[in-house]
Amino acid sequence: MAREVLTVVKNTPVLAGVNGTDPFRDMGRFLKELKDLGFSGVQNFPTVGLIDGVFRQNLEETGMDYGKEVEMIRQAHEMDLLTTPYVFNVNESIQMAKAGADVIVAHMGLTTSGTIGAQTALSLDDCVKRVQNIRDAAFEVNKDIIVLCHGGPIATPEDAKFVIERTRGVHGFFGASSLERLPVEKAIEAVTKEYKGIRLA
Repeated sequence: MAREVLTVVKNTPVLAGVNGTDPFRDMGRFLKELKDLGFSGVQNFPTVGLIDGVFRQNLEETGMDYGKEVEMIRQAHEMDLLTTPYVFNVNESIQMAKAGADVIVAHMGLTTSGTIGAQTALSLDDCVKRVQNIRDAAFEVNKDIIVLCHGGPIATPEDAKFVIERTRGVHGFFGASSLERLPVEKAIEAVTKEYKGIRLA
């Protein structure tokens, strides 16, 4: 999608999602290519952090582990790319902060709501505790680090406000589905209903 996006934007930084666990990729060379294309930074997406259970354990055992994503962020940081990794727990927050992450995105799981959103999620109260713990862990490593909340039940501006107002030192919200999917779903549904409401003479 690089050519579709980078040729349109003029003054907006663009991040590349990078699969840090890809065993067939020369990561240093790939990151240089991304920078040369015009990307301003990277994020560890897709990420094994969204996987748990036996499959996650198998990935870890075969070398496709979260540590590879940490190493990718470290290399990107050394190349002066903006680094905005997803982290899912305190340990990963510490690892990414030590790797030089500029922005920690405290990921609360797949975003709920909408027609294809996840059905199972943490409560917003659970998110407050988890986001705070992730923030505190990163802050212990780097007091200048930026921490954003994301995902799970944090699907609307009201949800983000709920979490941000109840945490300390969290700088904002990182939107994905909540910005590019949910608003579009609502708009398309509303317009479609209008068209379907037309009565034939």
